[in-house]
Amino acid sequence: MGILARQATFNTLLAYLGIGLGFVNVVLLYPRVLQADEFGLTRLVVSIATIAAQLAQLGAENTVIRYFPYFRDADRQHRGLLGMLLLFGTVAGLFAALVLGVFHGVLSDVFADRNALYGSYGLVLMPLVLAEVYFILLRSFSRSLHRTVQPTFIREFVLRVLQTVLIAVQAWHPMPFGVFMGLYVAIFLVCTLLLVFDLRRAGHLQLGWDQRWLPRRLRKSMITYSGFTFSASLAGIVLGNMDQLMIGALLGDGLRYVAHYAVAFYFGSVIAAPGRALQQAAVPLLAEAWKRNDRDTIAMLYRRSSLLQLLVSGFLFVLIWTGSTDLFELLPAEYGAAAPVVIVIALAYLLTSAIGLSVGIISMSRAYLLDAWSSWAMLIINAVANFVLIRSMGIIGAAYATLISLVVVGAFRTWFLQHRFGLWPFDRRTVLVVLLIAAVSAVVPWIPLTGAPLWDLALRGVLVSVLFWPAAYVLGLAPELVQMVTKLIGARKPSA
Repeated sequence: MGILARQATFNTLLAYLGIGLGFVNVVLLYPRVLQADEFGLTRLVVSIATIAAQLAQLGAENTVIRYFPYFRDADRQHRGLLGMLLLFGTVAGLFAALVLGVFHGVLSDVFADRNALYGSYGLVLMPLVLAEVYFILLRSFSRSLHRTVQPTFIREFVLRVLQTVLIAVQAWHPMPFGVFMGLYVAIFLVCTLLLVFDLRRAGHLQLGWDQRWLPRRLRKSMITYSGFTFSASLAGIVLGNMDQLMIGALLGDGLRYVAHYAVAFYFGSVIAAPGRALQQAAVPLLAEAWKRNDRDTIAMLYRRSSLLQLLVSGFLFVLIWTGSTDLFELLPAEYGAAAPVVIVIALAYLLTSAIGLSVGIISMSRAYLLDAWSSWAMLIINAVANFVLIRSMGIIGAAYATLISLVVVGAFRTWFLQHRFGLWPFDRRTVLVVLLIAAVSAVVPWIPLTGAPLWDLALRGVLVSVLFWPAAYVLGLAPELVQMVTKLIGARKPSA
């Protein structure tokens, strides 16, 4: 648990540092510097590129992590795995970019708005999707080496710092929007190059082409695994992006609504950060545990991750529940209609956090086919619900579609792990965490404050922290979290 605790902690801290920078970008800068449709375009092209890159890599991200223990051999440059991975990424990325270029006219019609922004600037997707494919594959290789902090630092911190600088420059000295979009895409290319330099600095950027090893039996197994599991990694990405795509396609003047929804989704999805950080550190450990058939380690990781994620995510949910009104008062008035989206998305990710590492456990096990089929089911449920609910309810319908798909498939996966492997993430402390979340959520809104949004956000943060964490400590809900923090503090004290 030591490696997992350290890396998950650092990943979480980096994620929330990135969230803080994202708050500056999404709340204070983008909506005030760019027009809503221009802001919407930046979110739309990232959504399209993210989905296209996930499709192009065909599940290679999870495949590398699951099978890396078979290739691990530093003396033989890990059997040439990196070289084979980059060759595949080059072919996949160029193909995805070519498809987006060929269908640019069709996509321009689908996402047409009154200013025809997608038609004018949508081709920036071609270099963007290539950068995303490389980043995904290099990140999976880095994670397999238990280097999860570095790609998280680049993605969560460096990317947002560069975006902050870009939008600040745009506010200070406005440039043509086409130039802005070119620089916006260049930031993603820079982050991919930084990951390359990090691997090179650590001595891991060795293609090992003359050492490549991929016997037929292993190749067949990897292809089968990739074919059935790429949808699993795609599902999580799609849930954060399909709704924006469908809003842009189904609603009139869709780019403006994409911007409104993107801001609200950003607030609500903050709750998912602990889970992402924990998954990045835990999945390689789960792959190795399944190889040893170490059920005790898997069960321990499952229970502890469930409690920790629910506790931390519950704290964040209370902050969002009590502060969402003040958040939207900081934005231009047109964004106010998206306020209910925040609570629905926050609830969706709170419920998902309660099942801990279920996705990683299934995907790294021999039951990965179940993960593939359930992921396809999630995609179908999400797409159908989006189509129906967006047309009838607007952007709040997209939020409900995310909630429905996450809860239905998450409940099934939890049942499956209990039925097939006897793994169950909950105990009596889970009930206490739920009661604590409900109690603090009910009390804080009744406490009168100043009426100034920024001051009230800060005061509510203090109130929630003072009520939540001492109660959690007294109830014995987070001994692992206390031990983790104590070790981290102790590791930084100078020796006598």
